[in-house]
Amino acid sequence: MSSSTSLTLIFFFASAFLYTPSNSFNITTILSQNKDFSTFNKLLSQTGLASTINSRQTITVLALANDAVYLFADQSMEDNKVILSLHVILDYYDIKKLKSLSKKTAILTTLFQQSGQAKGQQGFVNVTVKDNGDIAFGSAVRGSLLDSQLIDSVASEPFNISVLHISSYIPLMNPNPSDKIYTSSSPLPAQAPNDDDYEYDEPPSPPSPPSSSAKAKAPAAAKAAAAAPKASASKANSTSSASVINSQLDLPFAVVMSSFWLFMTV
Repeated sequence: MSSSTSLTLIFFFASAFLYTPSNSFNITTILSQNKDFSTFNKLLSQTGLASTINSRQTITVLALANDAVYLFADQSMEDNKVILSLHVILDYYDIKKLKSLSKKTAILTTLFQQSGQAKGQQGFVNVTVKDNGDIAFGSAVRGSLLDSQLIDSVASEPFNISVLHISSYIPLMNPNPSDKIYTSSSPLPAQAPNDDDYEYDEPPSPPSPPSSSAKAKAPAAAKAAAAAPKASASKANSTSSASVINSQLDLPFAVVMSSFWLFMTV
């Protein structure tokens, strides 16, 4: 084997051994070419997301212009990292790929979902192609608005990195209350009763008002009750009077009979 062949083989194996795949993109360099994204670029570096993005093989960054990052000025660095990680999609999407979505909509996985801090659908982004061709982004949490519009493409290196300019930030939404799982300590929603499994004690019915015939009989009964003592008293008086008359007739009768008896004996 010649010396030149040996050197070639050594160089080949050394190159294969020392070769490590590395990304050719740098998000900081890409954004620094446009001053409109200077604040967003700075925030990515401060939160450590820039190095995370650069370590990925395939990534999409939803970039915000300086006038759309006012929210981040009043938040902690940790909160900023959470919100910004929602704007890092773990796949490659350029405008052409988005417009060719088969169902005109898709749920995209973000860097926040990979962090393990997301609850429910918080770590996902909903992208939808509208009827007029506009592309809108929003939280995948149910009931969220898709009010962040795609403006244009900042940079793309298929199929490694795509940087898309969107109109406004995507908020971190709380999970929908309707998705809540009821526990033993949670009040259950009220249910309509049915005849089979619900008992209800009806209150006693109020007394019925007296009928007209009953009303008519009531005074008559009262009059009859009042007349009864009078009749008894009248009867008693009649009996008393008869007794007096009888007692008054007995004396003359006795006198007459005595006189008659004496006349007959003479």
